Amino acid sequence: MKRLLTALALAGTIGLGGCATFDQIGAGISLVTASVTNPVTPAREAQIEGVVDTAIAALNGYRHACIQGTADKPCRDNIVAIQKYTKQMPPLIAQLRQFVDNNDQINAAVVYNQLLNLYSSFKTTAANLGYNVGALP
Repeated sequence: MKRLLTALALAGTIGLGGCATFDQIGAGISLVTASVTNPVTPAREAQIEGVVDTAIAALNGYRHACIQGTADKPCRDNIVAIQKYTKQMPPLIAQLRQFVDNNDQINAAVVYNQLLNLYSSFKTTAANLGYNVGALP
């Protein structure tokens, strides 16, 4: 388990040039759901995009450690369990970016809230596997 935490921490810091930690990943997403009265601004869109990119970079680092044999034994199963979430996130980010750019707040709010739910499921799965990807504020 310690190898997993080390690999994920290393992936998070090396993959991003040492500028992020896992606590910062979770801190980047607000629990506040989006609505028409609480619109998704370009800043909020950039914030969630950065958090998702960091999570995916960390998983890629863990995958590379798994391939090299330096990760824990159940690393392949852990990756499969988490990939089902991280594979769904990039298309949603692209949709969110398009809706925010076009100021389509109704659709942007729907996609933003889907991303929050998906990230929450990702975080729960990661916690069940024994590592913390950060707490949401």
